[in-house]
Amino acid sequence: MYFYGVMPMRKILAMFLVAAALGAVGQTPQGLVPEEKPVLAVAPFVDRSGAGLLGVEAGLAEMLEGKLRDAGYPVIPHMALESWLLGQGLKARDAAAWSQAALAMGADFLLLGSLESLRTSKVSLSLGFFTVEGVSASAEVAVTVRDLKTGEELGRLVGEGTGQGEATASFRLFFSISWDVCLRGLRVSKSAYLSGEPVIIGYKDPSPPNTFYVIVRTVSTPGPSWVSPTLSSSATDPCVQWTWDQMFGATPAAPGTYTVELYQMPIIGPIAWASFQILPQAAGWSMELQIGTPEFSGTAWNQALTGALDDLLGQLPPLLAGTSGSS
Repeated sequence: MYFYGVMPMRKILAMFLVAAALGAVGQTPQGLVPEEKPVLAVAPFVDRSGAGLLGVEAGLAEMLEGKLRDAGYPVIPHMALESWLLGQGLKARDAAAWSQAALAMGADFLLLGSLESLRTSKVSLSLGFFTVEGVSASAEVAVTVRDLKTGEELGRLVGEGTGQGEATASFRLFFSISWDVCLRGLRVSKSAYLSGEPVIIGYKDPSPPNTFYVIVRTVSTPGPSWVSPTLSSSATDPCVQWTWDQMFGATPAAPGTYTVELYQMPIIGPIAWASFQILPQAAGWSMELQIGTPEFSGTAWNQALTGALDDLLGQLPPLLAGTSGSS
């Protein structure tokens, strides 16, 4: 039993909120966590990879939360942070908003994660009269750790992982990954997409560094548009990539012809265009590309992401050891 004189009231409140949040998502904490462990809050991940996977934001956050709990940390999950912001009527979903929610819920540190890259290649091995096809994947995941007491960023950790998987009859799924959008100019990974299939957009900057964004809109009549986040090219990585989920807010894109306009800041007006079609057929395989589904768990992608998170988690304790967040 803990008494108030032993465990600070803030810790008791944090553990209560963590238990309540975990219960809300159907999970239960596995025993009391040692008091010396700081309370960690995990924000939804940001997808900077342009890989075309679904559920990156919540899926990777949940994977990291599970690994942190297994390591003995009390965790305030991303769903709890989201619920707090909704309860306060706050619309922002940036680092400042996540920090505000995490601090209010009693966290010591906030983990802001991002999927930096997820690359896939096809591997063929000939054995006599048989040819075995497989998939090789590599992932890079980053987490910025913020000390909520001081508001300072303690550091940015980067984890890398690889995976191998068999190619089955549904190997066509992997062709939704951006194989060639970084070859030259502004490109999309396909000329036609099934309804609901992620649209992957890439631009190889001939003279980096520069900052870009894209706007997707219909060709025929005025209608809604999707504005991407801004991304910057560099000398070491001149290609910028975006993934559009065929959604205009809460409204799915209708079948038809669409155009992608590329904008370079601070230039006014688009500097390049590309077009593609959305077909009326639904992408029945889309759930297989979503993180957290049973179909995804056995893929090379899942292996690569798991390895990257494990690599990242091994770097976390030394970063926290020099702080006073557990006091």
